Amino acid sequence: MRKLLVLLVVALSALTIFAQEAYNPEWLIADVEGGQKGGTLYLATTSGPKTLNTYWAQETSSSIIINQGGVSLLSSDFYGQPTQPSLAKDWGVERTADGGTLYWFEMREGVKWSDGHPLTVDDVVFTWEKIIVPDLTADGNDVYMDAEGNLPELTVEGNRIMFKYPTVFRFGLETVGGFAIMPKHALEDKVTDAETFQSTWTVEQVDQIVVGGPFKVTEYTEGVRVVLERNPYYFEKSKDGVQLPYLDRIVFEIVTDTNVERLRFEAGETDMHGPAAKDFPALRAQADEKGWNVIVGPATAGSNFIAFNFNAADPVHRAWFRNDNFRKAVAYAFDKQTIIDTLYNGLAVPNYGPRTNSSAFYNPEIEELGFRYSLVTAQRLLREAGFSWNEKGELVDWDGNVVEFELNTNGENAVRNETAVILVDSLAKLGIKVNYRPMQFNAVVQKMYSANWDAIIIGLVGGDDPGWGTNVWLLDGGLHFWNWSPEVMEWVDPDEYWAHPAEQRIDEIMRVQRSILDKDELQELWDEWQMLVAENQILVYTISQNYLNIHKNTLHLYPVEKYGTINPYGYSYSPGLWKIEYAWKEQ
Repeated sequence: MRKLLVLLVVALSALTIFAQEAYNPEWLIADVEGGQKGGTLYLATTSGPKTLNTYWAQETSSSIIINQGGVSLLSSDFYGQPTQPSLAKDWGVERTADGGTLYWFEMREGVKWSDGHPLTVDDVVFTWEKIIVPDLTADGNDVYMDAEGNLPELTVEGNRIMFKYPTVFRFGLETVGGFAIMPKHALEDKVTDAETFQSTWTVEQVDQIVVGGPFKVTEYTEGVRVVLERNPYYFEKSKDGVQLPYLDRIVFEIVTDTNVERLRFEAGETDMHGPAAKDFPALRAQADEKGWNVIVGPATAGSNFIAFNFNAADPVHRAWFRNDNFRKAVAYAFDKQTIIDTLYNGLAVPNYGPRTNSSAFYNPEIEELGFRYSLVTAQRLLREAGFSWNEKGELVDWDGNVVEFELNTNGENAVRNETAVILVDSLAKLGIKVNYRPMQFNAVVQKMYSANWDAIIIGLVGGDDPGWGTNVWLLDGGLHFWNWSPEVMEWVDPDEYWAHPAEQRIDEIMRVQRSILDKDELQELWDEWQMLVAENQILVYTISQNYLNIHKNTLHLYPVEKYGTINPYGYSYSPGLWKIEYAWKEQ
């Protein structure tokens, strides 16, 4: 249930593994019945994983694979809230006499890892004390801290696991109830330091992977496919007694771009497709003939934006990108509504801040800030910032430097690629030369960890509660990539580092929100956070597509059959993969 924000990449012969039920664990009875056992689910993706270690995955190309085998004390419901049992069969939260907060979980007995080794309280303690507390992770452990920076004290009594905070802490069910449990017996000698742990469970080490969730990676061929097979010891059963998951395997075929992904689905080679809005009308027209189910939902929970590098290697570029009016001018030059009407066939919404209008935490007041297409306003803002135009019509800064920079995105994503082309054309109207260089997704991510980039179009996805975004919004967050702190990246010169005043206030909000229990008071903080981001265009937000899902009618997806739609929070970057252990195929 790990829902820290991650970087968004998008938008075989069956080998039956028989259930091994001799050990009779305390089964978790799932809210599903009537499915058929067996079969392979075929999917397509434009990028393979960078790692298979959940604590070092910061991009959906990795997490979409890892999450199929992940397991935690609690799991999320349809609305993304930690209300469902998993390894914990019972749990609760209490205020303590000394003003602290106690979260307790009663561990299920008889559960096993995918290699048959017992999964016990010891694994929970190991994960907490050897991985999270010493901070052997890419994102840091800030999300687990209270407003005063305290991690909870962990104690165990039998099968009861207790996390005690010395202060009020609102986020414990999501955090201490949701961290990914790792196998002590498989990793005990791999958690000596961050570097060693980071190099554990790489994509070259598929044979070492051990999981507690429904599916385990068994094969990865770079640029070709990722294969996952059912965990024969998975601890959930259906109401009618079938050990889950129903499917034998999931195969992710790696394709060159989203156009090939669509063609594979049309040819019947894959079972499910999250189409780009531009392709949706043509695909929907084929649905009856080809036997497809079509789902249209609200705007995706993930955000898409243009990020400018506040720590760019070139100090001239750095000065442009740190200038509020420069970023605001870019926002005004980007014609969102025309793009929605043409590129998205109306199946999208404009974004002005870090939450879409489908979020329970959305602040509609950001729409009143006025960041709608206006080249006149963009030109005025640039003049006010000290920019001007030379005799060639090129934009120049206060020192006479011609404004020219590089833009990257993952070119295999057709919509992002077209968005980048439109942005290049839009900024050319302001006299700005943008050199667009598309890259493969994982190469874009790797570049973000250096000073050697100017601007990137990318997205983030994770839990709807903004508290999950501390890894992004804290100044020293592990994914605060547009303005890395010297505390996080050694190559950032402390003398050159600059934190925007809005970023400093956001850092304060992200820390204090952990102790706020009153929903109205909390929403005031989230409203302020969204307004600070939007007013200053810390990131220049673009467009969020509606949830779109098309799948074969022989594939039965739990959220569709129970709720009539796809899950908007669990796996928004790959609609339909929420509760995939409940999905089944007609044989």
